[in-house]
Amino acid sequence: MYTPDGTRIKTAKRPNVPKLTQAAPPTPHDFERYLNHPVTRRILKHLTKGPNGHTPMENIFYSYRNPDASLYEKIKYAPVHKAIDYFVAKTRISPERAVEKVFHHWPTTRTLLNTARSVAIHGLLTPQRFISPLLVVWNITNACNLSCKHCYQDAIHKRGSDELNRAEKLAVVDQLSENLVPLIALAGGEPLVDPDVWAVLERARQKLVYATLATNGTLLTPRTCERLASLGVKYVEVSLDSVDPSIHDDFRQSKGAWARSIEGIKNVSAAGMRCGIACCFTRDTVAQAREMINLAVSLGANTFVHFNFIPVGRGVEMAHEDMSPSQREALLRLLQQTLNEGKISVMSTAPQFGRACLMFGDPEGMMAMGHGGSGRGQEARVVSKYIGGCGAHRCYCSIQPNGQVNPCVYMPTRTIGDLRKSSFAEIWNQPLEAILSDRDDRGDHCGVCDYRFFCGGCRARAESYTGDVQAGDPGCVYNEHMWKEVLARSECELDILNESTARKVGVGGRSQVASPMSGESRPGSRPGSPAVDLSTPSKVSSNLSR
Repeated sequence: MYTPDGTRIKTAKRPNVPKLTQAAPPTPHDFERYLNHPVTRRILKHLTKGPNGHTPMENIFYSYRNPDASLYEKIKYAPVHKAIDYFVAKTRISPERAVEKVFHHWPTTRTLLNTARSVAIHGLLTPQRFISPLLVVWNITNACNLSCKHCYQDAIHKRGSDELNRAEKLAVVDQLSENLVPLIALAGGEPLVDPDVWAVLERARQKLVYATLATNGTLLTPRTCERLASLGVKYVEVSLDSVDPSIHDDFRQSKGAWARSIEGIKNVSAAGMRCGIACCFTRDTVAQAREMINLAVSLGANTFVHFNFIPVGRGVEMAHEDMSPSQREALLRLLQQTLNEGKISVMSTAPQFGRACLMFGDPEGMMAMGHGGSGRGQEARVVSKYIGGCGAHRCYCSIQPNGQVNPCVYMPTRTIGDLRKSSFAEIWNQPLEAILSDRDDRGDHCGVCDYRFFCGGCRARAESYTGDVQAGDPGCVYNEHMWKEVLARSECELDILNESTARKVGVGGRSQVASPMSGESRPGSRPGSPAVDLSTPSKVSSNLSR
């Protein structure tokens, strides 16, 4: 971290270890040179100055190739519009698509405005710090119609007594809009249990905040999906844990949940919305990864999302089901291959996904960009260096049902502010942002890794397993020494260090545990890439009935 006078202080408690990676020499892109120039920062400061919706940058974008723009705007911004034409011509997309998907697409416009203002204020940084998050995951209620074993939220069947009321929720949307937040993902609990969700979606549409829904899928009736689409929802993400209905239903502790979720997925597509299928793999179910992806493709899903398991909430009780680092590495390699095949878009909350795309992918192939989705070619790799990897309290945060703000949904006990007591802007601009953005200030291999600017390690996993938010991520193959420490402690029970959810659990299981795979090379593997295997230590359902 850095003191106010710019002095760097290393605060990570755990030691660094010998570097095991060897990345290709960086090749600066023209785009980086432009943004790093002091003149560019001054220009961006001017273009992003003004109230939300009326900055010069927004006026330029609005009037670009817009027949409804006034003659005054067309003349005033003609030189800038010609410059935009020049840059669009150098891309792979047509001017018409650029207008539709970028310059007249308000979520993208707001993202660009947020990013430009962030560079103007902070400079171009690796990773980039943002004036406000690009994504907010809002657990709008703690109520849920299911009782999932791995629920990070520890949701129950009724609303909490301290949850925000409708007026407070609408005020939150207003604040997020004022602070240039382009995207909110409504989650829970189960957001469709909350009757206020409809008013929140309507307000989000009015305030030009792009809203998506993360749901268990069991309540996605045709009528509900039509209503979501009518309120401007374009994307719905449904959680599915297995290709086997009995395993999914056991996870969700509700018979028939799998069938209802599958029906919900079909209803989303029928209503004209894009659908994502999200899966949280364990050390036993990861063997089904290929089948899960094939199922998502067969159902017409647009995106397959891998949720990295974090031992928080009720997930603490099943920490012994966590994948080994080598299993996670094999999964990431599979996800990278799937992303390049192009049959379905792929995202992962494991920050190592960006590193996997660099190591195993073609330089002109698809690249994961963290919360920014994915893109193709060198340009996407440049963008990923600035916005990719762990985004906790850097380009992303979460809001709890009672208005408390956390750096990440998987850090439920680390509260950085309360929207009932402080404004969102006051909450966001805190010292923790600088700490979580400084990827040189890390322990273990995360502090020396050549890919740290594309990854940074999951801060939630580091904190959950070690109690130190700046420790290495024990889920990475380059921190296998940490995973061995976890397994060594399993027989005497590991204390998951989260104050409000602290429980004693055997992370390796109280019986047989899976040892991490060795790191020796196999034919065809690249230098510096550990050997990996998706094989599981036992039958698929062996540990799910514990």
